[in-house]
Amino acid sequence: MKFLVDVNIPPKVTAYIESLGHDVKSLVQEQLSNIPDERVMELALNEERTIITFDKHFGNILRYPPQNTAGIILLRIHPPLIEKIISAFDRFFKRYGETSLKGRLIVLSDKEYRMRMEFSLQ
Repeated sequence: MKFLVDVNIPPKVTAYIESLGHDVKSLVQEQLSNIPDERVMELALNEERTIITFDKHFGNILRYPPQNTAGIILLRIHPPLIEKIISAFDRFFKRYGETSLKGRLIVLSDKEYRMRMEFSLQ
């Protein structure tokens, strides 16, 4: 899987996801920390990467309809301790596997995940 990691994701979490064999691009490592959300989405779409973020704006289905994305994983883990985040990803990857995240909005908490798939607002 290919991921674009937002600036609010701890480097240890990025390293963990990379250690699982995923292709991970970090906005911090790419020195793109100050780009607007629209540019983050554009970059993710151009490279077919699923965004990983704590930024609630990416969970707005009117602004970023899931069917128009390569996938979004919105983290809702409080407090955002590295161990809790890694544990949540570990459970998610074990249950979800390598299935494509394209067109999906996943809200990942420390206990579960919810998935919103492609749909129409008409």
